[in-house]
Amino acid sequence: MVPSAVINEAIVFFTVLAMIALVRRTPREKLPENFRYFTVLSNLFCALTALILLVCELCGAMPPWAAALKYMGTAAVTVTLVTVFVYLLPVTRSLRGLLDAWPELVMHLITPVLAIFSFLGYEQEGLSAWIIPLGLVPVLLYGLLYFNRVVVARAWEDMYGFNKGGKWKLSFALMTAGTVIIAVLLWWL
Repeated sequence: MVPSAVINEAIVFFTVLAMIALVRRTPREKLPENFRYFTVLSNLFCALTALILLVCELCGAMPPWAAALKYMGTAAVTVTLVTVFVYLLPVTRSLRGLLDAWPELVMHLITPVLAIFSFLGYEQEGLSAWIIPLGLVPVLLYGLLYFNRVVVARAWEDMYGFNKGGKWKLSFALMTAGTVIIAVLLWWL
């Protein structure tokens, strides 16, 4: 197997284990709440893109659309990784809840690092700059959902603190700018 296939297999494997651990520790009535978090959604998306790429590789082909999907998944989990270390760690001043348990360690660190390594090392070749906007899609879609559920409907708590003091416009601008930087760097590197 080529290194990309091995790494994509590891991404799927670790994500499945993390999801099993997350489900096991969450009371049944609170299970849907896990899907409020971009971390969970981005990791599931990245694992799906890794699985698609793995199947393509095992069939002997790497179509550009599969590599573009993997780029989107990689950008999404990279946003998770960067958000943890640039925003959440300084705000919480603790690793507790961010990297102290198996699912969090996988979703905040292991999967993003594996995805970045596989994409930069093996999967980005030949992708043109047209894919850069695709790297923003997961964050923008989640941003719209988060805005609707936190600011408009007030159905979710502001778990990330992005609307603290009504500063959702600043948070949106910073997250979008950060995602653009991540998307460009992933393509350029």
